[in-house]
Amino acid sequence: NKSEKSNGGMTLNRYLILSGLSLAAAISVFAAGKWYQASIPRASYLQVTAVPAEDFLSCMGRVERTGASSVTVDRTGVAASVSVAPGDKVKKGETLAEIQMAPQGISEQNAVETYSAFLNGQNADELLETQELTSPIDGTVTSVSIEPQNYVRTGQTAVVISSGDGLQLRLTVGESQIADLKTGQKAEITGTGFRDSVYYGTVTEIAEEATQTLSGTSQETVVEVVVSVEDPGQDIKPGFSATARIITEEKQNVLIAPYETVGADENGTEYVFLYRGGKAVRADVATGEEYENGFEILSGIQEGDILLYHPEQLTDGSRVILDEKAGEA
Repeated sequence: NKSEKSNGGMTLNRYLILSGLSLAAAISVFAAGKWYQASIPRASYLQVTAVPAEDFLSCMGRVERTGASSVTVDRTGVAASVSVAPGDKVKKGETLAEIQMAPQGISEQNAVETYSAFLNGQNADELLETQELTSPIDGTVTSVSIEPQNYVRTGQTAVVISSGDGLQLRLTVGESQIADLKTGQKAEITGTGFRDSVYYGTVTEIAEEATQTLSGTSQETVVEVVVSVEDPGQDIKPGFSATARIITEEKQNVLIAPYETVGADENGTEYVFLYRGGKAVRADVATGEEYENGFEILSGIQEGDILLYHPEQLTDGSRVILDEKAGEA
């Protein structure tokens, strides 16, 4: 009997020991699994879909009344007088300003000396020629961009006169961008003076000649472009500055990858990481146009693929856990 009790005690102890070891092993496996899972990087992602996309050009300009005519300066000189202000009513042929210009053929140095003498009140009138700027139409002065006793430049718009009651936006577009613009293109118009409203319009006119304008200390070649304003409200007024976002091209079914999903290796090859079977898989891509929300992808991905953000943090073939869905592209 004693022997039987002793054997029974040993069996119970062995059971308790083995049970304890099994539990410890289970805990260790569970902990290891949790550690392994925690060691797998998490990545934000999105699912690729084909979307419409558009190219656009943003240009600054000024709101004016329709039927506007620009009066420009023929030659570089000095504005001797300006006789109108925005809002004035004028008749065709009425004098708007007088420009004092050095005679053609005079050297630049002599011209500068003559202008300096004129501006300093010295008697230089006989050395200068006078150009009268006159109104080409009956209408209302919407802007005046020259001031008395200030220099003016060849081709500079001095006064704008409008004959209509509608509104339009007059833009200056650099020569490097003008090739993208065509009449009939649609535009979205915004401005600080009417910050709570967005207006729409159409490119109605592109000037046939370019002009020179000062940009800082250098000259820039620009072309004037006119955009209509459809159904203007009370908050948009002539003289306000505004920005036109002109749609230059529209595409359908474009695959776009956000900038944060596209990387480039040391050879300049662009790539993305796709989520496939729980792993990050590298795919080399060819990019096209750049849009506000990312690159156009010409090849390397297809609709329905899952793109992973921050490819610089991922390794080809490594396991990854999907974290936050960032949206669709």
